[in-house]
Amino acid sequence: MPARYVMFTMSVHDEDADIALGVLSGYPLVGVEQGLDSLTACFEQNDWQPDFAEAIVAELATMNVLVHGTHVQVLEDRNWNAEWEASIEPVVVNERIVIVPEWRTEEFSQPLRLVITPKMSFGTGHHATTRMMCRLMERYVKPDSTWIDVGTGTGVLAILAARLGARDVFAFDNDEWSFVNSQENIERNAVTDRVRLEHVDLHAVELPQCSGLAANLYRHLVIPYAAAFISAVEPGGVILLSGILRYDADEVCAPFLERGCQIEEMLTETEWCAIALRTKGVS
Repeated sequence: MPARYVMFTMSVHDEDADIALGVLSGYPLVGVEQGLDSLTACFEQNDWQPDFAEAIVAELATMNVLVHGTHVQVLEDRNWNAEWEASIEPVVVNERIVIVPEWRTEEFSQPLRLVITPKMSFGTGHHATTRMMCRLMERYVKPDSTWIDVGTGTGVLAILAARLGARDVFAFDNDEWSFVNSQENIERNAVTDRVRLEHVDLHAVELPQCSGLAANLYRHLVIPYAAAFISAVEPGGVILLSGILRYDADEVCAPFLERGCQIEEMLTETEWCAIALRTKGVS
């Protein structure tokens, strides 16, 4: 008997899509397709529970994300993940950096060609926040430095840090799919000797001391961990933040500025921003 799949579609504003993707990543998904003001999650029918729809909507409500409607449909077998992967296009970040799936690598000659073959993980480069973080890392990662990639997703920022000359990068994610996918991508890019990967939650991780820290996260994850991020970064080091809407930038920066950090620069693209902060130097 062919496998059957449940397609759960919900209507959410595009600016809330990242938060919704974060919530969906906690469920046993096969894949997710993002449309205009909508997300469609694919589940194997045996993994789908009737109360998932209500639970997802309720969880998003606690994050002030309004779901404007939902739809559930049962479909016959299709290779959803393969179709999703085939739709991934290369992303040219700038003249030096390109994020490219494994099957398109020969088409590009950029010196920093990051081979990222995604599954369900966030960080393919198609989102503005990932592209801006890549541009900031190009400016702030120095040779022989040490870095932390918080919530690594596909591993793209950790890989870029290593390719830019960092000698040691600690990357972690609490999502199992992201952990497996980032490990695959780290191996594809031949940086296993410099990138250490862990499957661990942010609240449980022990952050090592580092020269710089990159956190492409949601606003509600950055603010409570400002003190922990600052403690992990050496005096005069760099903290790069994104996953932040422009109108939330002041609120996100506040706990860092209160602890002596200074804003080095801020990039913006559409409604998103990425922020480079410098920790207080040795007095």
